[in-house]
Amino acid sequence: MSFRLEWSIEGDKQLSRVLIGMASGMKDYSFPFRQSADYLKGVFSKDVFDTQGAVIGERWKRLSPYTVAQKARRGFPLTPLIGTGRMRDSFQSIVSTDQAVVYNTSPYFGYHQSNKPRERLPRRVMMKLHDQGKAQIVKFFQEHIRAAMHRP
Repeated sequence: MSFRLEWSIEGDKQLSRVLIGMASGMKDYSFPFRQSADYLKGVFSKDVFDTQGAVIGERWKRLSPYTVAQKARRGFPLTPLIGTGRMRDSFQSIVSTDQAVVYNTSPYFGYHQSNKPRERLPRRVMMKLHDQGKAQIVKFFQEHIRAAMHRP
């Protein structure tokens, strides 16, 4: 007794063209990586600062009374991590066909983001991938793949 599996696909030439086109479209993910990097830079530099970390589930600790008084004397906003705005404006990205890197060039960013033990300043996370961010990035890649499937 033998087993035989056979199939036929109507329009197989069109299907193979679509699959070949899809394969070539799948070699370069720079577009969804660029979208993701730009999206994350916006979240990190605006939403995180506007909500003081709440948008990423890392609510920042309040300023000490001493720090509030210092900021008031200098005319700075009375919110954590905003003095000159330099750190907020220092988010950058590098994008290629197979990855995106988002980082901050401010020399003191690493201290605030770090989870190392500390004695003076509390940790105030600015970069963390939250559920809404994950879902948005998945959408960018799904749209890219769908577009590749529909290219001639």
